[in-house]
Amino acid sequence: MTDILSRMLSPSPDAVESAVGDETVILQLVKGTYYGLDEVGTQIWAMIKQGVAPSDICRILAEEYAVDQATIEADARKFLSDLEAQGILIDG
Repeated sequence: MTDILSRMLSPSPDAVESAVGDETVILQLVKGTYYGLDEVGTQIWAMIKQGVAPSDICRILAEEYAVDQATIEADARKFLSDLEAQGILIDG
């Protein structure tokens, strides 16, 4: 299976979002589940919607937050994989 950081991802058409302050709440319409994103999750979500590649998102966040690249990549893999498993992200 291809590493999620090397794939292009986009929001599922079955996911709708709402901003709540600096956070985002996403409703997966088919499953009827809510998913809350904190400030960093919201930042990642915004970049995914803009078509930024996950590997570039990791680089941007590592620079912005002065965090080790490997740490960012591990956290991003878990986060993006979870969004994909929930039907919030799809290939695209």
